[in-house]
Amino acid sequence: MNIDFTPSKTCAGFMNSDAKMRVLMGPVGSGKSVASCFEIVRRASQQTPSQDGVRRSRAAVVRETVRQLTDTTIKTFLDWFPPGPCGNFMRTTKTYFFKVGDVECEIMFRALDDADDVANLNSLELTFAWFNECRDINPEIVDAMSKRIGRYPSAKDGGPSWFGMWGDTNPPTMDTWWYYQMEKLDPKDGVSDNDNGWDVFKQPSGRSALAENVENLPDGYYDTQGRSEEYVRVFIDGEYGLSSAGQPVYKYFRPDYHMAQNTLSPIINGVRPVIVGMDLGLTPAAVIGQQDPRGRALIFDEAVSFDMGIQRFVRTILRPLIHDRFSSAPIVIVVDPAGTQRAQTDERSAVDIIKAEGFKVFPAKTNSVSARLSAVDDFLMRQVDGDAAFLVDPRCSHLKSAMMGGYRFHPKNGNVEKNKHSHIAEALQYLMLHIHSVGEGALTPQAREVKRVAAVGWT
Repeated sequence: MNIDFTPSKTCAGFMNSDAKMRVLMGPVGSGKSVASCFEIVRRASQQTPSQDGVRRSRAAVVRETVRQLTDTTIKTFLDWFPPGPCGNFMRTTKTYFFKVGDVECEIMFRALDDADDVANLNSLELTFAWFNECRDINPEIVDAMSKRIGRYPSAKDGGPSWFGMWGDTNPPTMDTWWYYQMEKLDPKDGVSDNDNGWDVFKQPSGRSALAENVENLPDGYYDTQGRSEEYVRVFIDGEYGLSSAGQPVYKYFRPDYHMAQNTLSPIINGVRPVIVGMDLGLTPAAVIGQQDPRGRALIFDEAVSFDMGIQRFVRTILRPLIHDRFSSAPIVIVVDPAGTQRAQTDERSAVDIIKAEGFKVFPAKTNSVSARLSAVDDFLMRQVDGDAAFLVDPRCSHLKSAMMGGYRFHPKNGNVEKNKHSHIAEALQYLMLHIHSVGEGALTPQAREVKRVAAVGWT
């Protein structure tokens, strides 16, 4: 039988990855589940034949509840690969014996609200596994499944040609295990790097010009009328859900718009400075950026620390970073105005310490929270020649996490919440205060169309 399926750009990237764990994330209706169905068949078809010429594999398909498994996951798979021409589906055991040509794949559909199903994970011998709507799956199940893949076929039968796991999902809520893993952050503290080896593929917003699978959706499918802001954010725009702990400070930040697709390069001409915004204390953080001749704020890099004094932070983290990427540019460090105050245990202030390390350093003109937030918001809501006036290098993962909602208002008192994301967020604010007040872009005046917008491509 012939089945016509052409994956979208994001789905194609997902299917071409050989990472042992992959996640395909996007809005509703974007074709995630269908791509995962075809990924089972594709991987099964790529299995090296055994001595008898049969390509054998075994897969587990996991969903949180029986109803979800039956009404959506199984139904989608059977719609595309109907029993009869594609094999035999046993409804009592929810097992599909897929057989087309020389390809045989035993596909076991499992709901994890059943204690027996969870317990039986320990006895499975699998080639690969798919977590459908994986944000609902307990992390312990993912860990248990990782120990069951790659066990079929046996070594005497040639072993698996490829093994691994993948998930498809609408975006999870921030401050969840899935969010941290997908953003490669350590779940223990939410900010440290976590090199977990995952490949994550994020589809565009359903309202974007690049929206995927819209040709297969009815008109008005992504209509936002009557929808809550959170619903639109997650299920239409495909962005991470907000923590119930509070609303994000930077509500105009959109990663698909403000995050650069490729590495940003500074202008190194000996005249235009590179600016370092620095938050002080025992968890220093720095954000490095520059205003280009067009007037855009470009954020190149970040530096974070844990339980570290200013001097050690500058010597061991900040200085090597500046030397590697920005050594030929004039460097200006802007810090919290409180950095001019001397500590009781040291006659030197933080500013004195940084100066002693050879850097030009200034206290920010103000420490007003509203002024700091406005300096960032002004650029988030600004366009230059139709382009974003605030652009962040993809290596700035900690800053991205903070701006996406980690840096937030307290749900009870409405003040900005002091948390693990505050340090990098405030470092950005000092940088942006300097750019906002000095206007380094004026060093090379050029006529530009600059306009302020409440939102760009979203409501």
